Amino acid sequence: MITETCLIGHGIPSVSNDELIERWPLSVPLAMILDGKIELLNMKEFVLFRGRALPRYDYFKVENVPSGVSAYLTASGAMKAAELLGVPWVVSGGIGGIRPELQRNGVCLDVYALAHSPVKLMATAFKDMMDYEATFAALRGQGSNYRFLEHSAPGYIFKLELQASVMNDFAGDCEGGLYLRGIPEDKRIEDLELLTHGVAYGIKAQSAGQPFHPAVNGFFDRETNGYSSRIQFDAILSNAEYLLRNHSSL
Repeated sequence: MITETCLIGHGIPSVSNDELIERWPLSVPLAMILDGKIELLNMKEFVLFRGRALPRYDYFKVENVPSGVSAYLTASGAMKAAELLGVPWVVSGGIGGIRPELQRNGVCLDVYALAHSPVKLMATAFKDMMDYEATFAALRGQGSNYRFLEHSAPGYIFKLELQASVMNDFAGDCEGGLYLRGIPEDKRIEDLELLTHGVAYGIKAQSAGQPFHPAVNGFFDRETNGYSSRIQFDAILSNAEYLLRNHSSL
């Protein structure tokens, strides 16, 4: 397995490098682009690149990287890297889906990758600002497998109130698939007004030329005194540890 690097690279600023190195399993490498090539790093090597203003590379950018470029990999970017390296699994935290205001502008590349890649993706959930109904409908429509490995409620770091029926398991025809493990409800943030403010902040940052998700993650981190960073790191770490224990049976 390999791990996407956007979340740890610039999405959980309140988790220290020392904690990352101490807690992250040595046998789970992190994938990024260094000098135009896919590189797999251990956490001690990767933290040297944390916090840098590096671009985010997605599914379509990984196969033809210009010389000299360094970048973090999104979930879809890590899936393409895993394809090229012959690795069967990618580990992620929250992944992209369909945002309500962007439904007419195409499908998120994380969703696209799940339809076109043989790689399996272990993720925590679609991010809270996504339209869950539209996202799961898109997965079903493209024939993408998805399943919940334990009881999971809608939402990622927030406790959302949605119909559980939109999250029924689905077995499609693709080779890979999406495996979801949610953050426990009792650890999630209940203030949905904070979610509304965070999305508005991200949209404003995006209009100013900044990446949407890092801006939103930074907002949540500041407003929760680092709590949002901690539960996200615990989630992606839990996914990696779960996969280490269970990959042969999935």
